[in-house]
Amino acid sequence: MFLGGSSEYRPYDDAVLDGVDLDIESGEHAGYSAFINQLRSYFEKASKQYFISTAPQCVYPDANLGSTLSSKVWIDNNYVQFYNNPCNLANIDNKWNFDYASWDALAKSNPNINSKVYVGLPAGTGAAGNGYLDLPTVQSDLSYLYNSYPSTFGGIMLWDASWYSNNQDYQYEVRNYTTANHINWRLHNYFHAIIY
Repeated sequence: MFLGGSSEYRPYDDAVLDGVDLDIESGEHAGYSAFINQLRSYFEKASKQYFISTAPQCVYPDANLGSTLSSKVWIDNNYVQFYNNPCNLANIDNKWNFDYASWDALAKSNPNINSKVYVGLPAGTGAAGNGYLDLPTVQSDLSYLYNSYPSTFGGIMLWDASWYSNNQDYQYEVRNYTTANHINWRLHNYFHAIIY
């Protein structure tokens, strides 16, 4: 009903969604595995492909989604927020803080053999408390991760649409770089906007 179809109770008018993203940053942690499994049962009968993604904090395991992710539920994409924490991408050279390897292992252990990890970054200086990086640093770090974790590295996710819209030069350069280097990218807001 809410991802497509027709009903007088549709919350998003005529919009058709392509999946569900769990960006859980507080509250109760129970029930998400069952929720994902129930969605998967609906998706298996659907006429189109739907996605399930998460947006955990980079601290591993994530305080709010850790138990869900370790329960081995089907996840298509993990949009890991590598900002606002000591594990942000700015600390990629600090093995005590930055930890992509755990997210790589998590994706490899997922029942979805194509599960990916996206590096989530702020789309502008004010989009997050910390973690915004200049373009040369982002390009260098993405190249390193792409080459070091080729089977699970999905690309980059920028948070959020309002900062993305107000920082067009940055997003344009990120997009050009990722496209030229065959790296995927996503814009993360309340809904995922897939940009090609």
